[in-house]
Amino acid sequence: MAVGGMFCLEKLPPPEPSGGRASGGIVDKLGGEDRRFCMSGRCAIYYCLRDLMQRDTKRVAYLPAYTCETVAAPYKKAGYELLFYDVSPENLTSRFNPELIPRISVLALCGYYGFSYYDREFVARCVDAGVSIIQDITHSIFSTDGIETLADYNAGSLRKWMGIPSGGIAVKRRGKFSLPLLPPEEAHIRGRLDCFAEQERVLNREPDASEEQVEEIFWETELRLRRIFDVYESDRFSAELISRYSWEDLFQKRRDNYQYVLSQAPFSSTVVPVFPELGEAVCPSHLSLYSPDRDAAQKKLESLGVKSTFYWPFHGECSLSDFPGASYVYDHIYSLPVDQRYSRESMAVLCGALRELGNSM
Repeated sequence: MAVGGMFCLEKLPPPEPSGGRASGGIVDKLGGEDRRFCMSGRCAIYYCLRDLMQRDTKRVAYLPAYTCETVAAPYKKAGYELLFYDVSPENLTSRFNPELIPRISVLALCGYYGFSYYDREFVARCVDAGVSIIQDITHSIFSTDGIETLADYNAGSLRKWMGIPSGGIAVKRRGKFSLPLLPPEEAHIRGRLDCFAEQERVLNREPDASEEQVEEIFWETELRLRRIFDVYESDRFSAELISRYSWEDLFQKRRDNYQYVLSQAPFSSTVVPVFPELGEAVCPSHLSLYSPDRDAAQKKLESLGVKSTFYWPFHGECSLSDFPGASYVYDHIYSLPVDQRYSRESMAVLCGALRELGNSM
């Protein structure tokens, strides 16, 4: 595959000559008064909820209808009633209902693919009304406007950004977390490492390695996590990587790749970018597109050497007939990598594949 596929295991950056951590690392960017490294994003969100539950007896959460099962599951496990808000297909803009503010006790907030198009005035109104804010930063962690400082908690995962066994991060912006984390669940960590090792073998073209085996290991590990997740801590390697990783190069490389694709304009009426402009604050996680027949589009791209993904299958916690924007997004969106692994030449391959896709649909 010329473009796409899972990450290999990240290498630790060299330590500073003084023995300290390089400035500008991920931890510095997060801010907040207390930060914990967790085994996954869902573990991090659940950890924040467990902390919040000590003062939240109302327990009614307001979630985006377009979201991952990973986000909904911790709220369900914590016993929250779930209400949902729609998103517009244009820029994935949140459609909040101000009339629900008196009913809810927590707003689940997020941006998508690095772009944060939500109403910040609505967030401020929630805060003024005593509603707690938990922001999922999985998609926005590296954008310069991606950390909502009005939130009580920021939580998410780095697994879409780099090859890391435990990507979970939980931030309490004011005060300290009151509960301990559980030790990392070793079987899950082993599965993640096995997945990275198999991907390395695929890239080295070892004869018995295959993308199918990578996918099999990944999904066996992921589905097990969905059954057993709790407030699990990160493994030591991942915590050290997060502590030492300098994010500025990642920020610039992804922006350069995304901007190059936009400059080449490889789109059409049937291959439509979800975000056709790249704001100065944005660090894109992917290039996301709409096509009328997503399955056909993904198969065509794969035949041209470009592997895509779609985030996410519908979580099933609401009726999509009530959320037409989210319904459209679920049926049509898919995403291509523009990450730090790829050169300008790789992005040219991606652009050529998009042009051919547009001509064939």
